[in-house]
Amino acid sequence: MFTRFLTTVSIPVLLGAAACTAEHSAGEEKSAVVQVCSEDSPADACEYLGLAGLQAAIDASNSGDQIVMHAGIYRPISYRDVPFQELQVRGAVVIDGKTLEIAAEPGARISGSADFPSSALVIEDSTVQITGLTISEFHYAEAEDDIYDGHGIFTINSDVTLNSITIERVAKMALTGREDGRITAKDLVIDHSHLGVWLEETSAMDMTDSRIISSESAAVAAYGNASAVISDSIVEGNQDDGLYTEDDAKIMSRNSTLLDNSPFGARAAGNSLITVCGGSVSGNAEAFGEEEAGRVIHDDAEACKPV
Repeated sequence: MFTRFLTTVSIPVLLGAAACTAEHSAGEEKSAVVQVCSEDSPADACEYLGLAGLQAAIDASNSGDQIVMHAGIYRPISYRDVPFQELQVRGAVVIDGKTLEIAAEPGARISGSADFPSSALVIEDSTVQITGLTISEFHYAEAEDDIYDGHGIFTINSDVTLNSITIERVAKMALTGREDGRITAKDLVIDHSHLGVWLEETSAMDMTDSRIISSESAAVAAYGNASAVISDSIVEGNQDDGLYTEDDAKIMSRNSTLLDNSPFGARAAGNSLITVCGGSVSGNAEAFGEEEAGRVIHDDAEACKPV
């Protein structure tokens, strides 16, 4: 719901507005700014309310629209299952085939609960920018089954830009990139989740000025032909490696801190490659690990040349 205001305007102004509208309708549809408030807000505070309102706003959006999430707690009350390979990704919010921006005000938080297992956001075949949002407390019903719940942001074949996002206390993967997608993240904080960033197939991530701390598993894990560039970031206190690669995956770390991770600050398996350039590597149970044909290269002048 939303409040409409009646304003008196002159006939010339109305005619001019009508002409502009006609001219505009002949071209591309103008992007809109849509307001979403938390479910605890007054009924007339915004056009859309709560997480169900956010989903409705996404479904109704046109290319280039901006959705503004006002401060407050947004709790899942429904979900959609997104087919992925032989699995279903259960999303409290699903963005499918859209080009849009979600701008969250300070204090806007999507918060799950053990009573409603789901993943927070599933983004498929879309181009999306998200700013300022906090995601927390998402849980799963079963640790291993055909339902992917308990994730934070799960992206499939999408171009996703994340600015000033916090993901905390998520039971599975905080941030996932699958298929031929790309994630660009700045000022990302992942704190006390099962695994920080999971990349597979040919997905790619470029992460700067970010922190991934205290994961039960790895901070960043890349498989298949996935790749990641991590710059000016902190990877600290993760319990199953700071950086991990397998298969033919690659991670480049530039001017980043690998601190107090175990068993390794960086470990490469299969035919994968991790290149660590500059920054600090300290306090890890062991600095680097290599398995099979995997390689970790540290401060090699040729490998670390700027591209």
